[in-house]
Amino acid sequence: MELKDRKILVVGLGKTGQDTIKFLLNKGAQVRASDSSSIEKIKEIVAELESKGVRVEAETHTDETFLWAQTIVLSPGVPFSVPQIQRAITEGIEVISEVELASRFITTPIIAITGSNGKTTTSTLIARILERNGKKVFLGANIGTPLIQIAGQADEFDILVLELSSFQLQGIKTFRPYIALILNISPNHLDHHESFEEYVESKMKIYSNQSSDDWFVYNKDDEITSEYLPNVKSQKVPFSKDSVEDGATFNGTDIKFQEHTYDISSTKLLGIHNVENMMAAIIGTSILGCDPQLIQEEINSFEPLEHRNEYVGNLSGAKVYNDSKSTSPAATVRALESLPQPIILIAGGKDKGVSFEPLKQLVNEKVRLMVLIGESKQRMKEELGISVHSELADSLKEALDITFQNITDEDSVLFSPACSSFDMFKSYEDRGAKFKEIVKEL
Repeated sequence: MELKDRKILVVGLGKTGQDTIKFLLNKGAQVRASDSSSIEKIKEIVAELESKGVRVEAETHTDETFLWAQTIVLSPGVPFSVPQIQRAITEGIEVISEVELASRFITTPIIAITGSNGKTTTSTLIARILERNGKKVFLGANIGTPLIQIAGQADEFDILVLELSSFQLQGIKTFRPYIALILNISPNHLDHHESFEEYVESKMKIYSNQSSDDWFVYNKDDEITSEYLPNVKSQKVPFSKDSVEDGATFNGTDIKFQEHTYDISSTKLLGIHNVENMMAAIIGTSILGCDPQLIQEEINSFEPLEHRNEYVGNLSGAKVYNDSKSTSPAATVRALESLPQPIILIAGGKDKGVSFEPLKQLVNEKVRLMVLIGESKQRMKEELGISVHSELADSLKEALDITFQNITDEDSVLFSPACSSFDMFKSYEDRGAKFKEIVKEL
């Protein structure tokens, strides 16, 4: 793709947007930027960009700016539904994601991981296994470093491990991973996508440019993913909790793939959802030629990532878990499945427009008290609190105070919001850190 003198608009001035602009300027493109944030919030960024000749509009998006461009690059989280983006598409202007732009300057093999839950754990586990096998690995995209940072320099790595969100995948055109891996699909980000169908279609674009030389790794137990299998042109390898032909399977104690058996009795990754993550990682790294013994060693030593069903400590005899990364009902279902009852569940946050119905059965079976916070607390109480006692709190501190007053040494205390964090916190990391801080004070 020739970028010199090409008119390119970057939408969204977070870290990815800023890195994209830097890359484009180095390639000689004519660059403009648009961000809906207030001028006051991004004034330092605007000043720096304008000093480099980038024209920036803030607090609004205008037709004039969007129709000026030959290519529009969207940062993660910028919805396609923005009227100016839709108008540009109608006018035949190319609209792509930063991942798509970066991939046009990359020839290094890619293993790309997506799914509604488990992406970061699986991506990180895959990267660690590859490193243990002596590979130089880039781990990034939706976690850590934006892909655009290494565009044009990716040949320094043996393999790129990319965690990809629906936002990033929605804007791909030619992006082609050597291995595409889908963990699961459940309702999420309906405050961003026009519908659940659009969300699913975005995820499924991960395999859209693959050929028979590539690989597609998928969860056979996921009904939505299975519906798309007839469209997949690459070599398909399934994983399942039940017996499956030519794939990875779990027999209750071990994972079997090809002629190898992997003992997971020593792993620190708890819950059936992490069994699925490990099966996916075993398949992906086996395709890439990793030594089974080294795969086993990494499974044994891998430490659970922060804010993902993370054991925090003991509170009045009860074990406390921080699962702040659970930003959807499906993620909280998996957390509930992994813990013994009775459970005190602390949940709630920014309402993403998804139903809490998937939580109902497990809440009824395993939760004896719900303490709800955030924008969604009233709706969660109405949908889930019919047969389970629920308390509403105005802050995380108040929620933990209520928990402390009701706790017994038989309880498991689970902080698994089932919602995003942006009504009360900067991020799920900020939310989880605050939770752990309050627990330690108590």
